Amino acid sequence: MFATRLAAFQQTYGLPPTGVFDAATFQVFRGVWQERRPFVMARLRQECPEPPPINQLGYLVASEEHADRLTRLLRRDVLDAYRRLVAAARAEVPEAEADPELLQIFSGFRDPEADAARCAQDRNCDGLRRAVCSPHRTGTAVDLYVGQLQGMGVDSTAAASRQHMSRTATYRWLVANAGRFGFVPYVFEPWHWEYVKPWDDSFAP
Repeated sequence: MFATRLAAFQQTYGLPPTGVFDAATFQVFRGVWQERRPFVMARLRQECPEPPPINQLGYLVASEEHADRLTRLLRRDVLDAYRRLVAAARAEVPEAEADPELLQIFSGFRDPEADAARCAQDRNCDGLRRAVCSPHRTGTAVDLYVGQLQGMGVDSTAAASRQHMSRTATYRWLVANAGRFGFVPYVFEPWHWEYVKPWDDSFAP
C-alpha cells in the first residue's frame, strides 16, 4: 500500500514512479511540506511577518508549560487549536495519556527583540539569523515536547535525538493527525509545529 501511494505521489510530481523513497522523492516531499508553511512562503518573498498585537495573545496554563519553556504566550486561536489537539492526542494515544509532560509547550510566541537579545547572549541560535525573523514571532509556532534522549535537550538537533523523537507514538500521531487541527510540521525538527488555518482555508492534511 505504501509503495503504491508513494509511486502515485512520484508520478504526480514528475518523478519515476518506483515506489521507493529515494533522495529525489525526499526533496520533493520537503518542498511540499515547506509550501504548507505560510511563514516560509513569506520569507521567500523577502517578507518578515509582524508580531501580532498583544491583545491577540493568550497565556498558557501551568499544565501546558514545559519545564524548559522559553515563553508562555500564543495567539489565542492557536492556543485554542492546540488545546483541541492535545485533548484528542490524550484520548487516542496511550503514551500521551500516561505522561502529562508529552505535548507540553517549551516555546511559543517570542518577542523579536527579546529573542535577538537572548540569541546574542547565549550564542545558540545560529548567530542572529534565526532570531531576526523567527516563525515564533508570529504567535503561531509551537515547540512541543515529544520526548528526549537522556543527556540531550528537548530541542537537540543531534541525529540520535531526532531519530528518537520521530519514533515515539506521540510524534507519529502528530504526523498523522496534527493537520486535523490546522498544524503542519517543520520536517527537520520533530518538536516544531506551525498553525496555518487562518492563512490558508484550503489546507488539507
